Amino acid sequence: MFLDNGLNPEQQEHMDNVYESLMLQVKTINLKLYERLRGKELTEKDVYKLINSKNKNVIINDKEQLEMLLWNK
Repeated sequence: MFLDNGLNPEQQEHMDNVYESLMLQVKTINLKLYERLRGKELTEKDVYKLINSKNKNVIINDKEQLEMLLWNK
């Protein structure tokens, strides 16, 4: 499995379907918002890149989610 989020395959499929259904509603209501949200989605390649990054500001939290620590200079 690419990333384990604790869901079994059936639960993941359900969540994917719900997400896509909601995104379709957003697209109908506000196309610009839809495009902005889709543009911010990470691809599998992006996630692999972050996981293997040597950037010390990228961590995996206790929920196994990627977080980027941004510090103001």
